[in-house]
Amino acid sequence: MNSLVRRAAILACLVLFQGCGISNERTPVEASAVALDGMIIRNELVYPVKNVMITVPVTGNFAGCGNIMPRSDCRTRFEAVDYAGNAMLVNWTEYGQQHSTKEFTVEPGSEISRSGTAWLEVTIFAPGQAGAKLVQAQD
Repeated sequence: MNSLVRRAAILACLVLFQGCGISNERTPVEASAVALDGMIIRNELVYPVKNVMITVPVTGNFAGCGNIMPRSDCRTRFEAVDYAGNAMLVNWTEYGQQHSTKEFTVEPGSEISRSGTAWLEVTIFAPGQAGAKLVQAQD
């Protein structure tokens, strides 16, 4: 992985997962409930996507990948940080057309072990559509 993509991914993870202000409309994730030590952006489409960016509006922080080939991914590991549960959105380009999700949050599911670490997994799964979840980190 080139150093620019690695730096951007680490910056994004640090920004995404730092404890920042949260809305009173949702229950905050416990500060130390889940530790994150990586992220992955998957492209399940049969064509490349470009300029994939994960943004946390409340902090203004972001991270992403410039080009993800068909049915492949971009991933990185980093020193574990506590997951704060802030709202995020995902932007990307398909065939020159910009796409974006609305703001959303990702809550740790029961399958995430509190004794281990998790990764943020963002998937572009259909034209103009993306989602995210937390997955158990693989050693």
